[in-house]
Amino acid sequence: MIVVKQVMDHYSLFFGNRGELYQCEAADVLIAVYPATRKRGWWTYATLELHKTGATECVLYSYQFDRAMITHLACIARKVAVQWEEQRSQLQTGSVYLLEGAIQEASMLDCALVTPVYYEEVGFEYYTNGKDVIRFMMLHAIAKSEAEFAEHYGLDALEELFARTCVDSLNVMRTPAI
Repeated sequence: MIVVKQVMDHYSLFFGNRGELYQCEAADVLIAVYPATRKRGWWTYATLELHKTGATECVLYSYQFDRAMITHLACIARKVAVQWEEQRSQLQTGSVYLLEGAIQEASMLDCALVTPVYYEEVGFEYYTNGKDVIRFMMLHAIAKSEAEFAEHYGLDALEELFARTCVDSLNVMRTPAI
């Protein structure tokens, strides 16, 4: 529990406030939710206990608060934990997880893509207390068609497509680029 508090303190330092805690029964995972601020114009949903299975925590973002985001993040965290328990395989950049449904009602995005934490300040991506080293990764909501594109052409090609077509990856109601 000490490391969980340290992770919360790390989040608070970078996000500028204390998160509200949610226990997701579906996946038995603790999630912290940080509200949008003037400096950070988006809500941040963050795992707190995932580091116990693979030394990684995940963040997911959206412009509006939605409880479904907590459930999605918890379900992904459960999949990551099972992957660690069964294969000793850590979360990797470019990994894609199928969501239980659309990221938000009426959204066309139904997958989550793992990337480095592009929207955070330098120094956020790793935390250490001198004993444990925890890596932080971002989950982007994407469509199955975009996930298939990334699988076929690679993550760099998907990121180039997103840049070329001005995709706002925080907008979970966006139209897929493909």
